[in-house]
Amino acid sequence: MSLVVIGLSYRTAPVEVRDGVAVLPQALDAVLQYFSGVSEIAECAVLSTCNRSEVYCVATDIHAAREAVIKGWCDQSGLDADTLGRHLFVYRDTEAVRHLFRVASGLDSMVMGEPQIAGQVKEAGAAALSMGTSKTVLNRLFRAATEVSKRARTETEIATGAVSVSFAAVELAKKIFGNLEGHTALVLGAGEMSELTARHLADNGVKSLLVTSRTFERAQNLAVRVGGRAISWDDGIDNLHGADVVISSTSAETYVLERHHVAAAMQKRNNRSMFLIDIAMPRDIDPAVGDLYNVFLYDLDDLESVVGANLEKRKIEADKVSAIIEEEIGNFSAWINSLSVVPAIVALRGHFQSFMDSELAQAKFSEFSDDQRDQVANLMRRFMNKVLHKPVTRLREAGDSFLFI
Repeated sequence: MSLVVIGLSYRTAPVEVRDGVAVLPQALDAVLQYFSGVSEIAECAVLSTCNRSEVYCVATDIHAAREAVIKGWCDQSGLDADTLGRHLFVYRDTEAVRHLFRVASGLDSMVMGEPQIAGQVKEAGAAALSMGTSKTVLNRLFRAATEVSKRARTETEIATGAVSVSFAAVELAKKIFGNLEGHTALVLGAGEMSELTARHLADNGVKSLLVTSRTFERAQNLAVRVGGRAISWDDGIDNLHGADVVISSTSAETYVLERHHVAAAMQKRNNRSMFLIDIAMPRDIDPAVGDLYNVFLYDLDDLESVVGANLEKRKIEADKVSAIIEEEIGNFSAWINSLSVVPAIVALRGHFQSFMDSELAQAKFSEFSDDQRDQVANLMRRFMNKVLHKPVTRLREAGDSFLFI
C-alpha cells in the first residue's frame, strides 16, 4: 500500500485545463464513488478549487491509480490523456504528506498564506469521511493537515498583511477609520480590480456600497454580484460628499476626479475624513487631491509598496511554517509506521495472554480465596507486561525505522 496524491494545479496546468477537471460541489459524491470503485484504490479523497484538483489515495498500485485518475478526468473534461498527463504531478508517501501540509498551510497557494484553502482542505476530508471513501489513513491525514493549518496561523504570521492591491486598499481604509461598519463606500468603474476591491469592502461590513460606471448596465451587474447599489455616473460625482471611501479604477485617459470635485465634497462634509484609492493606470484621480485637508489619497505605487513589504514578511514566515510541517510529518509518519507492527504486537500479547490463562486454569487454587486468586492473576499480568515491554518497544522502533520514509 502507498499513500499517493495525483493532481494538477496553477503551477502545472493552464486555467482551461484546470477548469476542465474541476469538481463542482454537487458532483463530488459521484466523483468519490468513481475513484473508490477502482480496485487498486483502497481509500480516496478529492480536493478541488479554482487553482487545483487533487486526488488523494491509498493505493496498491500507483500506476493503476494514476491511469484511473486520467481516465476519469478525460471522461469529465473531454481532454485527451496525453494532454492531461503532461500537466499531472504524482507524489507518494512522505512527499504526498508534505504536499498536503503545504497546501493546507497556504505555502503552495498562488497568494502565499491565503486563508481560504485551509477550510477547503477540511471540507475535502469531511466529504470523503461522509461518503465512506476515506478510512483509517486518509482520515488521520486530513485531520493532521487541519492541525498544520491551525498551527501555521496561530504560531506564525503567514496569513497577516495584505498581499493583493485590492486587499491592501481595504486594509488601509480600515487603518484610517478603525473599521468600516457604518461607513459608505463608492466604487468608480466596474472592471476586475473594482470588483475585487468591492468584494473586500462588502466582506468588511461597509454600511452602504455604491457602484457607478459610465456604462450603467455594467454598474448594475457589478452591484448585483457584490451586494451593492448601482447609481449613474453623474449621481456618483455629484454625491461624492456622501462617501467616506472612494475606490477608482476606470479606463479613462484623463482624471475623472479633479481637485475641485473633492474640495467641494469636503466642504459639504465639514472636512470629515475621506479616503480615496486610485488603482487605475493611467491614474483616475488628480494627485493634487492629496493636498486637501483630511483627504487621504493612495495610488498603485503606494499600495504595491505595502504589498511588496508584506510578501517579503510572509516569505520569512514561510520558513517557520516549513518547520511546523516537518514536525507534523514526523508525527504522522510515526503513527502510520505503527500500523504495520500493531498486528504483531496484538498477536504477541494474545499468545502470552492465552499461555497465562492456561496456566491459571491448571493451577490448584482450591485453598485460595477469590481475592487471593485475583492477586495471583494480577501478579502474572504485571510479569507478562514487563517481559513484553522490551520486544514491543523494539517492534515499534523497527516500524519507525524503515516503513514510511
